[in-house]
Amino acid sequence: MKNKAIIILLSLLTSVFVSTTHAATCESNAKDEKCAQISVQDKNGKAVADMVVYLAPLDGQKLIQSSDVVTVAQQNKAFTPYITVSQIKKTVHFVNQDDITHHIYSADSDNKFAFKIRAGDEHLVENFTKEAEIAMACNIHDWMSGYLLVIDTPYFAKTNEKGEAFFAIKELGNYNVVVWHPQLPTEQHRLFQKQNIIENTQLSFTLPKDLENIPTQENSDGFDFDSDY
Repeated sequence: MKNKAIIILLSLLTSVFVSTTHAATCESNAKDEKCAQISVQDKNGKAVADMVVYLAPLDGQKLIQSSDVVTVAQQNKAFTPYITVSQIKKTVHFVNQDDITHHIYSADSDNKFAFKIRAGDEHLVENFTKEAEIAMACNIHDWMSGYLLVIDTPYFAKTNEKGEAFFAIKELGNYNVVVWHPQLPTEQHRLFQKQNIIENTQLSFTLPKDLENIPTQENSDGFDFDSDY
């Protein structure tokens, strides 16, 4: 009886963080696709925007290579967007939209890069062959910080203002549905749930803790190197 009570309690605790329903409102655009609608909310039930959601295949599904261009801009002395997501083997375009030079570098040992990029220039990085969570910074403007998440799936998105992300899935089967944010105070900054996607499906995640604050992306001393750096 005691063991049964423990099992019931664990089941209730798990349901607080992840819940699943089959969605009548989640419609795909083609007959051979199924739609997965992923929702993210905080512990008070408020929608959380700009959370990365991605679907990692678990059944050996052969997924297409995304044709989207991946761009990380430097604008107003900040990385724009703060979080960029790329499929592996993609070229990432770093575009300096400021009127000054930046010196961009990564803090990831397996995906090191460092380069100067002058005003209006573009720099391409092509060596992303492994999944990685890459922190980026600028050697000149030390308040600048951003993240590049490299994953082995074309199924990724950021949640909208309603905390929702939608995916049209052709390769049906089991997926690991992952919610990620660099300020999410969980192991590897992730929440995940295995889901067999064989029909239109909704999956809801509740964050166990509030997100930590994103570092302030602005200068504190008013000094900049000029474009001749």
